[in-house]
Amino acid sequence: MDKKSSVSPLPTKALSDDKNSPITVWYVGGEDIRLRIPLLLKLREKGFNVGAVGSEDGNAFVDNQIPYFRYTLERGINLWADIYTRSQLSALFRQYQPDIVHSFDTKPAMIAPIVAMKSGIPGRVRTITGMGYVFSSTSTLALALRPIYRHLQRQAAIATGITIFQNPDDRAYFCKHKMVLDGRDDLVLGSGIDVEGLMKNSPAPEKLAATRRELGLEGQLVVTMISRLVISKGVREFLQAANIVCQQMKNVTFLLVGSVSSEGRQAVSIQEIHQQAGVVRYLGPRNDIPTLLNLSDVFVLPSYYREGVPRVLLEAATMELPLITTNMPGCKEVVKDGWNGLLVPPKDAKALATAILQLLNSPEQRNLMGKRSRVHVYTNFSLNQVADAYANIYSRVLKLPKTLK
Repeated sequence: MDKKSSVSPLPTKALSDDKNSPITVWYVGGEDIRLRIPLLLKLREKGFNVGAVGSEDGNAFVDNQIPYFRYTLERGINLWADIYTRSQLSALFRQYQPDIVHSFDTKPAMIAPIVAMKSGIPGRVRTITGMGYVFSSTSTLALALRPIYRHLQRQAAIATGITIFQNPDDRAYFCKHKMVLDGRDDLVLGSGIDVEGLMKNSPAPEKLAATRRELGLEGQLVVTMISRLVISKGVREFLQAANIVCQQMKNVTFLLVGSVSSEGRQAVSIQEIHQQAGVVRYLGPRNDIPTLLNLSDVFVLPSYYREGVPRVLLEAATMELPLITTNMPGCKEVVKDGWNGLLVPPKDAKALATAILQLLNSPEQRNLMGKRSRVHVYTNFSLNQVADAYANIYSRVLKLPKTLK
């Protein structure tokens, strides 16, 4: 553990003799664990002690006075790195003894429950945030990894009190392949969106106007995609669809926002993106996403990556945007085809272009779908709903018979 990157935790129940102390929940994830901060804050409002362990720096946690520890986590296959990761988690769990360890993302969800069980943590929960590259790709490597993935998930299931799924398709697959124990699973759509907070923090008209001028978007219809530059996120289909649309419409600008990926053959090179500079403007990673969404007319995510529930779709929906995405697990939970957006087949640039043209040519449909998008998120994916569901799950997992712990 990098002690220089850790934040000293607040006192936990395990360090006190007070049996009425609040339940302490620690979230364990990877390089984007900060995305769980709104949920942790909501749980703290409900009376939980909260903390987090992740592989990124802890600045965002310091700002929110959330106890945080940084550990080493390799995304790829690395036996020695994984052993070191386990030892770091074991040291943390044994020292601070949180009541519940809740892990997110593929590797933490397979490693943390087992380490927590061996460390005497009574409550062990994991959230399956999609099935990732192994089930998104048909490469020889991905196909070879699937039996290994299933085996590791079965081992993790034995150590887990309750496994949470973010979409019904992932839940059905895990149940079919015995990767979760009977009666020890639940469904919670997404990780929660702070609808009121996003609306309250919407950029001022002056900011919107300044950014519109900066990007040269006056008089333009704007189609936006936000994603890492990964093949399975549908980046290439977005580029191809933009070419088709721009041959038929002149007052449209396509924006691509996101970081360059380091995922080997899965990465879309920056050179390939720049080759399409005539039709797609690549803005790189940005910290003004709400502003860009407010300036957009249509939001597109043509992903065929096995998502849990894509947060970016929910954020775009909250900003009252009509959505175009693929008929894939996780994505289709956010979009009701023809109601708040359009679903297209994966890997089909022509179908994607047709859907974009349909919405660009119908301002009334865009407006109606956008309003429905916000209602859909507020009704089914709000932060309060997810926090309430998690609080109920934490109560259940602590009441499981000791023979299951």
